Amino acid sequence: MVDNITDVASKEFDYIIVGGGTCGLVLANRLSEDSSVRVLVLEAGNANLNDAMILTPAMRARLFNDPKYDWAFRTVPQEHSNNRVYAWARGKCLGGSSAINFQLWNKPARDYLDALTELGNPGWNWETFDKYSRKAERFAVPTHDSDVLTYDLAHRGNDGPLVTSFSSVISGLERPALEAFKQHGVPALADSSSGLTNGFTAISATLDPETHTRSYSANMYYKPVASRENLIVLVNAQVSRLQVKTNDDGTITATGVQFMHDGNLSEARAKKEVVLCAGAIMSPQILELSGIGDQEVLRKAGVDVQLNLPGVGTNVQEHLYTGVTYQVTGSEYGGHELQTTDSLMYPEEAAKQLALHPSGQGAYNMLHTGIVFLPLDTVCTSAADIQKVLADTIRAGFEKDAYPNGLRKQYELQLRHLRDKVPSLEIVITPGPITRPTVLDPTRKQMSLVFALNTPFSRGTIHINSNDFREQPVIDPRIFEEPYDLNTLVELVKFNRRVARTEPLAGLLSGTEVYPGPQIETDEQIAEWLKNTISTTYHTVGSCSMLPLEDGGVVDPKLKVYGTTNVRVVDISIIPLHVGSHTQAVAYGIAEQAADIIKADM
Repeated sequence: MVDNITDVASKEFDYIIVGGGTCGLVLANRLSEDSSVRVLVLEAGNANLNDAMILTPAMRARLFNDPKYDWAFRTVPQEHSNNRVYAWARGKCLGGSSAINFQLWNKPARDYLDALTELGNPGWNWETFDKYSRKAERFAVPTHDSDVLTYDLAHRGNDGPLVTSFSSVISGLERPALEAFKQHGVPALADSSSGLTNGFTAISATLDPETHTRSYSANMYYKPVASRENLIVLVNAQVSRLQVKTNDDGTITATGVQFMHDGNLSEARAKKEVVLCAGAIMSPQILELSGIGDQEVLRKAGVDVQLNLPGVGTNVQEHLYTGVTYQVTGSEYGGHELQTTDSLMYPEEAAKQLALHPSGQGAYNMLHTGIVFLPLDTVCTSAADIQKVLADTIRAGFEKDAYPNGLRKQYELQLRHLRDKVPSLEIVITPGPITRPTVLDPTRKQMSLVFALNTPFSRGTIHINSNDFREQPVIDPRIFEEPYDLNTLVELVKFNRRVARTEPLAGLLSGTEVYPGPQIETDEQIAEWLKNTISTTYHTVGSCSMLPLEDGGVVDPKLKVYGTTNVRVVDISIIPLHVGSHTQAVAYGIAEQAADIIKADM
């Protein structure tokens, strides 16, 4: 299925795609549709095709920290989070993070995509994203639980490579949760894929309902076209740097790439373009290793400066999540059984559930189904005061010229989104615990209200600290550097607790919170708990921002790296301002749009 080093080393290709992940394989499929074009994909990880660990939905958590599947990055100690080091999982195999993620498929509010145009990127907006995400999608209409699994076909694709659907098994907790949220001003939505996301909706997944297996870029975009003679895919090939030359006008042209395979350095030549699809952590790393980035960072790392581009590795933004957990004491609601994934923590019970999986039954087929997007104003009555403190802080920074021009424009947009009540927070109805319980009981059922901050004001960096490509970059997201981010999450904890105490949900849950527990009560205690336990959602953006050069941009609206003639970045690192959604659909939409952009330049 995949190719050999002899097919690649010292050979020339029209397009070299660095990274065979979510975006890389979409691009490989689309570019190789032209049989006259030779396309090479270099993937640092294994192929892992037909791997049951990847394909079985609820096995996803086992993939994290396993070097067969995960890069297992780590951050530097976070000053504003009690010096914690955060895990930063990323897929390391064909399919990339689409092979190890939680499979959620949803779209951001329209405001977040239209912000791309406002920040200087014509052609990038909600309408184009909706078009290209639908081009990627093949939505399977559900035939069960129609009262919960609602959808809007106007914003669903029907003939794309990527199959999306709803879980064949739902927990039943979605129904009482919806009724409880309604009492707190949260409306029901038919489908947040419309771009109108304020409310409670069912969330679909990258899931093939015929086989009950994961649908991802490797099995949906690559495998069906793997026999194309003009498409070469080499795995276990980690790119060390781009090979570049400087032109008379000072621009840079990539002539090829250097990569390591089986312990040996090899090279491949590029006739037309090199496209980085290595993700928000490794795309900036490869640029910097190639001498493209902030000259101070490069010199410190011992890399010769080829192109001074200070925006590389800056403007990093990340979603953060945790949750509150309760024991489920009720057995049914509205005639529907209440089910959770707790049984999967116990080997004997897990084996029983695995045997049910091929038939579409059992806990291994249960994914998250109920999701809520909402603004801070819905969460707490003090939203106006919290936002005023933030706005005053930001404006004071404006007056002191404390922010670079690009960040100033982003903050202005973020403040406007808050005023306009654009949903910036998220809650997911999770049928199971968020942490492994201290009391092990295979008959126990639990539910978590998992919540996330989707539009942080904190900004971080990702930079190399060495000229050795085998060393991980220095990841510093600066979590909670801006106090608003932490203050918002404190309010979100209290809101979720109120929802859990609201009927009909309250009558199905134990009165005592399992996690974090009643000992975490005051705002100060909640804040400390968050600092010690919150996690990333692995949705990093911004490190190769699509912005005007003067605003700290790395790529232009055609995704070409400034100062280069033939280097592009195609992954979610280009998103300059974070979006209020999971990022999988965004990644596929970017890749589909990029393919058309590149084809237009052929």
